[in-house]
Amino acid sequence: MAIFNNYKFNEIIDIDFLQNIQDKFANIVGLSTITVDESGNPVANSSKFSKFCTLIRSSDEGKRRCTLCDAKGGFDAMRQGKPIIYFCHAGLTDLAAPIIVDNNYIGCMLCGQVIVEEFDNKKKMNLNKLSKELNLPKAKLEDALKEVNVWKHKDITESADFLFLFSNFIAKIGISNIINNKLLKETQEKARLEKLLKNTKIKALQSQINPHFLFNTLNTVGRMALIENAPKTESLIYALSDLLRYSIKNSQHLVTIDTEIKNIEKYLYIQHQRFGDRISYEINIDERICNCKIPVMTLQPLVENSIIHGLESKKEGGKVIINGEIFYDKYILLEIIDNGLGMDEVKLKMINFYNNENTSLELGIQNVKDRLLHYFAHECSFFVESTLGSGTKVTMKIPHYFSGEMSCINY
Repeated sequence: MAIFNNYKFNEIIDIDFLQNIQDKFANIVGLSTITVDESGNPVANSSKFSKFCTLIRSSDEGKRRCTLCDAKGGFDAMRQGKPIIYFCHAGLTDLAAPIIVDNNYIGCMLCGQVIVEEFDNKKKMNLNKLSKELNLPKAKLEDALKEVNVWKHKDITESADFLFLFSNFIAKIGISNIINNKLLKETQEKARLEKLLKNTKIKALQSQINPHFLFNTLNTVGRMALIENAPKTESLIYALSDLLRYSIKNSQHLVTIDTEIKNIEKYLYIQHQRFGDRISYEINIDERICNCKIPVMTLQPLVENSIIHGLESKKEGGKVIINGEIFYDKYILLEIIDNGLGMDEVKLKMINFYNNENTSLELGIQNVKDRLLHYFAHECSFFVESTLGSGTKVTMKIPHYFSGEMSCINY
């Protein structure tokens, strides 16, 4: 019998993490995307939704039909055990890929909202009937339909396969999260630290998908973007590919600060494509510390926290600053500063003085703190300063001697 029967979607998958993955997928393939539970109810905000489908869902009856249609699409994909291409209730073409955790269907990723040249979708659409049944002006439906993208069947098929990679990734993350939560509750501090060091999320991807196949797929899509003269899409795909490769390749290693910063720049590039000029960044790293080593993915989760929890809701003027310098010739100071929402004194105290993993923010910070402590023991420090409404500053101190040339410790 499966062990995850009693878990709901939001208990298995971190919704902020899911939203990030979903947004990346929508930006890469250029398709409207949504993730729903087994009943067809959205579990994250929609990504790149079309004007036509947004209008349909503005009607109570339209929203009800969309929910039922999403549920049926996901259920049909689950029964076939693979992604499917189908017509939605309004006549557009959609894709569905099931999310199956330990043989239990918990939901699916859906994308599409397009017209396929070979399908001639408009023959299946009756705007007069749709207008009456949904109580929506026909003229608005016609105008919105004009903006629906037209795709070739070949491109839609390849997008369906790519969607399946992401739904499998999410499913494996769900398993990893559950296993990790059980271990955290059942083991002592030493066992908990060891599990955190294994970087479960990246290992889940490795066990579910052959990394070479994933990278080859990303590179293929990147070349397609180049051929189709879509340089921004091409750059976004390669940046995501580099991020995944970096995480998998170095998941249990120390890396130079310079390497970590280059990885962060790729992450910030992807976020810039999402937020545009709403969020900017500044990196100030003393060249003398570039070869000093830190645990992989030490800075990136903190930068991600700044954006997701601090800056994402700002309409303009969001900024992240990354500083690195030598301190009294013995230490390196690393700072992540943002001018985002900040946090109250209660949450700040919990982060600084207690082990707390109730949210993705706290789990990410605790993970970084634990790994710094593992490698540098009492010679490191980690402290968060924040003012509600003004921003947050994270400061880390590590020994300066820990560099590629000077270290005699073999990890």
